[in-house]
Amino acid sequence: MIRSLDDRHAFRARRERAWRNSADYWLRGPLRHVTDVGDYIVARTIELCRATNRERPQVVDMGIGDAWLLRALLHTGISFSYAGLDVTPLFLSRARAEFGQLPHVRFEHVDLETTVSLSFDADVVVNAFNFLELCDLDVAMENAARFLRPSGTLLASTIDKTYLLLALSHGWDGFIENLRLYQELPGIKYDFQPIDLGIAVSSDLEYPSVLYSADDFISGARRQNLALAGYREHAFTSKPVPKIYCHYEFVKDSSS
Repeated sequence: MIRSLDDRHAFRARRERAWRNSADYWLRGPLRHVTDVGDYIVARTIELCRATNRERPQVVDMGIGDAWLLRALLHTGISFSYAGLDVTPLFLSRARAEFGQLPHVRFEHVDLETTVSLSFDADVVVNAFNFLELCDLDVAMENAARFLRPSGTLLASTIDKTYLLLALSHGWDGFIENLRLYQELPGIKYDFQPIDLGIAVSSDLEYPSVLYSADDFISGARRQNLALAGYREHAFTSKPVPKIYCHYEFVKDSSS
């Protein structure tokens, strides 16, 4: 059952164990969310890069995983610079081994739930399914805003909270109980769900699902002078684990 996110230390400790235990899986692929909407995220990133007047637009990737976004962007042949951020050492070491020799590519070990002092001048910041795993959306959103140049865009992809609730539930009765808890529990809610393997769910690997609402995303962005400029949904509701993906685009105030 879902619970209130009132013990961040316990949440972070369990999340670290979950990421450590599942790191090899995330690096093997194919990943469900990348299979479903990776092409859209890549295409939209390219469109946002091409909309700038810079010869080499900068892309910051918040939570690189297996570096699928960078790999896809390189295959397009567009000119860009890239900074990949992650807290999981194995993800970073694999990415550096594969891409570390490339110019205009860098990787940094960061905790996005703390204030990141790194300086970027990003045209596009991509957060592909990383916000929903964090216990402090405000700090992460503040970091995203700091990474952006004025008029730059944050592309934030997530999963609709109702479908996260469904994936966190055991049977229909469990879903109904989680809906009740979602209404009655105070603050932000969360649980850990089995990793979606595409055709089934894992019996031993899990990842965190923090139930942020559209209001949380839009209000959190607004507090950082990021205005909602676009929104798109993709429904994949006929699969064993149904999902509706949500893509928000926030633009940084040009005077910031």
